[in-house]
Amino acid sequence: MKRKLKAFGLPIIVSILCLTALFLHQLLEQKKLPQDDWSRSLPLSFSSEEKPLTFYDGSDLFITDVNAVHHYKVQEDLHLSNEGKIATKVTRGFPFWSNGEQFIMKKDESLMLVNGSNEQEIDTGITGLSTSPDKVFYWKNNELYQYDISQQTTSLLHTFDNEVLDGYLKEDTAIFKVRLDDSRAQLFYMNGEEQFQNSPIITIPEVTTNYIEGLSYTNQDGAINIVYNEVLRAQGALSYYVKGLTVAENEIGNSVKEKKLKFVNTDLDQELMAPRSAQIITNNGESKVMFAAEGQRVGDNGTISLYVAAFDANTEMLQAKPISTTKHFTYSPIPVTGEEVVWFDYNGDVYELFGASQSESVISKSKELTSRSIKEGLNNAVLMLFSSMVTLFTSFYWVLPSLLILILLYMTKPNIFEREEINWVEYSSIVIFLAMPLTFISRAFNDYFYSVAPSYFTFSGSGWILLALFSVISAVIWKFGRDPEWGTFGGAFYFMGIYILLFITSIGPYIFNLF
Repeated sequence: MKRKLKAFGLPIIVSILCLTALFLHQLLEQKKLPQDDWSRSLPLSFSSEEKPLTFYDGSDLFITDVNAVHHYKVQEDLHLSNEGKIATKVTRGFPFWSNGEQFIMKKDESLMLVNGSNEQEIDTGITGLSTSPDKVFYWKNNELYQYDISQQTTSLLHTFDNEVLDGYLKEDTAIFKVRLDDSRAQLFYMNGEEQFQNSPIITIPEVTTNYIEGLSYTNQDGAINIVYNEVLRAQGALSYYVKGLTVAENEIGNSVKEKKLKFVNTDLDQELMAPRSAQIITNNGESKVMFAAEGQRVGDNGTISLYVAAFDANTEMLQAKPISTTKHFTYSPIPVTGEEVVWFDYNGDVYELFGASQSESVISKSKELTSRSIKEGLNNAVLMLFSSMVTLFTSFYWVLPSLLILILLYMTKPNIFEREEINWVEYSSIVIFLAMPLTFISRAFNDYFYSVAPSYFTFSGSGWILLALFSVISAVIWKFGRDPEWGTFGGAFYFMGIYILLFITSIGPYIFNLF
């Protein structure tokens, strides 16, 4: 019994120490900021099973729920003051406007002004609307109208040749998407004097298999920078792209070519896939693109994370950084101040409101461990252990040369194996085994390893030093734990088992990313 405890207890103790280090590292990762100047994602005490619509007027945030609208006042340091729950049902799929008491929304084919139980019909036969903090535009097929909120009056603003499909408002200007034919649409610009150019900015696809979903723009010194999200459906699968273009306001109508924007995650130097929900925002006085794309961190299995990239109208490749730490699907990001953003994290069942901030106090608060972050850290550690199983399967070939030599010698010189003491065959098979991990070193210590492994594994020359350290530790355990009755085969494979166990429990979880 004592022999077995010595033989198997030592490797188990060392493995437990390695696994403990893995769990502690993942817990510390829950305190790690997405960027030095951004807080971790914080839950904001709102969740709903129904896909929410939002309206933000610069200070108040309205979020729809089942037969109700939640009203929050956005305060500093990412604090949302709950102003109450309003018993109003907003039509799904259409934007709305509110000041906390009144609501303007589409119901059936009517534009309605709702105040509690009182409903007033503003206009009928409408086919769509678009809202901003102080403006409401709506349309009846090809006729565009404006509703004056303060005067509660309606006026015909413009008549297009074809039906209006959508509107994108920004301060006193707007861009409207208008049908051209069965497969295309055009973008028309309205300036601050509510005047339209006769010619469109650009023609875009507009069919069920290829369409744009969201558009954002800026107008700086007469140059209009546009970023929009394009969705392509092929064979039942959706593909997402972000495209951009720049056109001078006085040159609208001239030929302009959009460009497909690509984003590189500067943390990992990898291109981000499936970018979507892109919008141009102002962050710390600079123009940036905020967008969602596939997550690339440990545990990001199907995660859609939030990123920001410095906007440059002259390049197609933008350098992006993650600013969210949520683990599911990022939906409807909203910049609420120049330093704060909120969004919904959808886990397949519930939409939960989260936020991130550049405030020092919020950053400090977000680094505190909670029961939720501890659970996520433990979950990530378990996922990484499953990833190390790939390393285990890969390491089997390290054993084959030694096994082949042992079998050949056993067949040709069986007398050697009858000796109880450790002989040269066992030493030779161990030396040959130790050479095999060296063939794996370039695959094991890759870019992913150096991006996710703790610092005590990623120093200069760590690959060679760690393999040498595993060899020494394995030799010490083998020397004290080997049972003389095992013979040459048992002794050699005991050493190999110790080495592989050390490898997969220490650095193995950081080599492959399966999640």
